[in-house]
Amino acid sequence: MATTKRLNKTTLARLRRELEAEREQLLAQANELDATAVVGMWRDGGVSDDDADTGTATSERERAQSLALNARRILVQIDDALRRMGAGTYGLCERCGKPIEPARLEALPYATLCLADKQLDERIF
Repeated sequence: MATTKRLNKTTLARLRRELEAEREQLLAQANELDATAVVGMWRDGGVSDDDADTGTATSERERAQSLALNARRILVQIDDALRRMGAGTYGLCERCGKPIEPARLEALPYATLCLADKQLDERIF
């Protein structure tokens, strides 16, 4: 397993537990936010006596939808990290193949790029 060169089994197991716990929390959050947005649309029906109320309700629904979308994007990244753990490729940069710095994985367990490649990405975009 390639990841054991940089991460010992104990650290890898702990990161897996943290990812699984974060996954459950984000899934619950996304589902709750989706439900909030749907209930808001159903309750308001898009019609209100007050334009300000309509604007506020629309803004709140859009905020809930945006937060839910962000949570689901992170869920995809977490699922990918868990898949890489199973495949033995967790902790390796997807671009250069070198180990991702342990401190980076501690801070962002679903990181896919080493710090150098991530910084390069940020300069490009």
